[in-house]
Amino acid sequence: MIINMNMILKTTNLCKSFNGQTAVNNISLNIERNSVYGLLGPNGAGKSTLMKIIMGLYQADKGQIYLDEKPVTIKNPIQAMEMGISMVAQELNYVPELSVEENLFLGRLPVNRFGKVDWRKIRRDARQFLKDENLPYEPTQKLKTLTVSDIQMLEIIKAVTNNAQVIIMDEPTSSITDREVENLFRKIEELKAQGISIIYISHKMEEVFRIADDITVLRDGAVVSTDRAEDLDLDTVIARMVG
Repeated sequence: MIINMNMILKTTNLCKSFNGQTAVNNISLNIERNSVYGLLGPNGAGKSTLMKIIMGLYQADKGQIYLDEKPVTIKNPIQAMEMGISMVAQELNYVPELSVEENLFLGRLPVNRFGKVDWRKIRRDARQFLKDENLPYEPTQKLKTLTVSDIQMLEIIKAVTNNAQVIIMDEPTSSITDREVENLFRKIEELKAQGISIIYISHKMEEVFRIADDITVLRDGAVVSTDRAEDLDLDTVIARMVG
């Protein structure tokens, strides 16, 4: 067997049905390291269901997920994150009353030698993360005082500091300004340079063409095509999406 050392995440023949209706039908993807993988398709194409399988929110009826060419079973999102897969969802799930530092370490609060939460370390590390990203707010600020773009960037920082190797971004520009989109794209380029792969889902096809290395088109729960972005044009993708 030939092993592709540049392949970080692979799915083979994933299938998922709900009440007899097929949502994902034999979907195979190959995600390379330090790349942006664009995922396009109309509503109901299976994009969200596929990502929920990868994140462990759903279990596939059939098929296999591989990380670093090794078969894995992902039972829940916590396990996915432990394996290096994170997701920045379209609908950001956050508690407005949480502070920035609490959000960054949610679910992985460090403890001191007495078994108590090490708030000093949390404050120190959070301040350093914010400084590294040139984000102009304090660790103690409440999330309700921040913009959607700010919170989205915090989710990305949280993924990176949790050693994510693959970050799924689902419609990440749906609620941010053009200037904030440019900031996001710069961050994606930084992540690629660090060896991190992005699965980028969007209905804004011009964005996908701008940043994606590879583009897969889904329709009716199945893969229509996968090509290098440079080998595609907008009309071809639209034709494949609508059938």
